[in-house]
Amino acid sequence: MKLGPLFLIMFFTAFTFGQDFQLPEQDVEDLKAEIRKHNDTEEAIYLYLVDNFDTIAKKREVVYLDYGNYRICSFNQEFENDINYSIEECREAGGTLISLVLPKTDRQSLVTWIEMIYESYSMGEENTWDPNKTKYEPINKGVGCYFEIKETEKYTLVENYCGC
Repeated sequence: MKLGPLFLIMFFTAFTFGQDFQLPEQDVEDLKAEIRKHNDTEEAIYLYLVDNFDTIAKKREVVYLDYGNYRICSFNQEFENDINYSIEECREAGGTLISLVLPKTDRQSLVTWIEMIYESYSMGEENTWDPNKTKYEPINKGVGCYFEIKETEKYTLVENYCGC
């Protein structure tokens, strides 16, 4: 008779801790509105994170442009759930490079999330997935936004580059 409750506890623990992390869904129109609210000065992935997760540290490794408006062009920030966001866009003629470290993430929810983020960019270019769903890139392989998913045993890394 004591085996029943013990079995339930073990089953619940295995089920709870065995699941991959899932990114919360967000309406793309809401994200676009948030981007417009910030006058296109904040990046979509960062705004998504701020809307859905608590920060656990201030921006670190902050670098400012040394020309123009002297705004922040690079930083790193940690969020709850072991999420780490880094952005680098300091080169005058370069693009934007983002690295996002997530806990091991469910692949289908990640694919859906990347497509939502890309749609919020309003690039007008069409992207496509490779057969393994590890790269989401412009069909013409030219100017645009590229996403790549890399996985380790504990983490999922999303690299995003937008530029030429």
